[in-house]
Amino acid sequence: MSIFHHHEHRRRQFLKKTFCFLSGTFAASPRPAPAAKGPRPDTSHGEPHPIPPEPQAPASRQGPVPKRHEPTAVFDAHLHCPTEGGHVWQWYPVTRTFEEFVGYLDRTGVERGIINSVRCQEAKTPAEFIAGNREVARYVEKYKGRFLGACVVNPLFIDEALREIEDCRRQFGFVWVGELCNYMPPFEYTIKEFESLVDQVVKNNMVLDVHTELTEMEYIIKKFPQATIVFPHFGDGHEYDHIFKRIDLVAQNKNCYLDTSGYGHDRVGMLEYAVKTIGADRVLFGSDFSINDPGTVIARIKNAFLTEEQKRKIFSENLQSLLKKVQT
Repeated sequence: MSIFHHHEHRRRQFLKKTFCFLSGTFAASPRPAPAAKGPRPDTSHGEPHPIPPEPQAPASRQGPVPKRHEPTAVFDAHLHCPTEGGHVWQWYPVTRTFEEFVGYLDRTGVERGIINSVRCQEAKTPAEFIAGNREVARYVEKYKGRFLGACVVNPLFIDEALREIEDCRRQFGFVWVGELCNYMPPFEYTIKEFESLVDQVVKNNMVLDVHTELTEMEYIIKKFPQATIVFPHFGDGHEYDHIFKRIDLVAQNKNCYLDTSGYGHDRVGMLEYAVKTIGADRVLFGSDFSINDPGTVIARIKNAFLTEEQKRKIFSENLQSLLKKVQT
């Protein structure tokens, strides 16, 4: 299944569940009778009819409307850049070149980011994921200071994958491995090769970024407590059924982080729940661009019921702090 059909399947699942839920809610709620036209009957028995008071906002929402601040620096932990050949993950391609990719990030206000290549994600041979990582290294060098490179490998070619992780760390200074997606070159996270891959990530003091469903997430957290792990996406293919459990799992494990990319963060209240449960220090800004628009994530964070300090942490400070741990 392509990544586009994979995302679309999840979206359809959620919309179907939402429709069924809302249909049941509306059916269970009696429709109020229409108001009668004409003057109201006088039931005051000669006394003036009382005027109902103006509705008041809850105490926590009262007060002046907060001032709009200048845009906050945004450091994106989750960027999929196009290949040098112009292949990009978009249903209708509009940012085929890296220059167009950068231009779009400029529009949204993303100032820095961690990039991996779709060439690596789709690689069916070691030569392909090595070539994709080299493309990333060239982009990092060209835009020095703006992007950090992420190494993506396929554990089914474990010998080449282990060498490539070390090469990316030693030669190019990469400190990030992933996003690893086991539905792209299909494999299970339970295989011995993946265990060897995680050991290599830990040995080289790198961050592991891994796409999971809930059961896979539970396995990886339990199996690799020594690893520093970033889990993309608040939700997974089961959306509402799993989103709280995913957030709670990250909250319970100090070596784990959650990024805002993809889906789930846009459900109003979930970002607030994540910050309340995990804490403001382990939620990272991620967009999943060039699939999704970073501007939608920025808007959700800006509009969230969070303090300005918490927003700054999510936008960039948390990722900067995480990188300091692995860059020393």
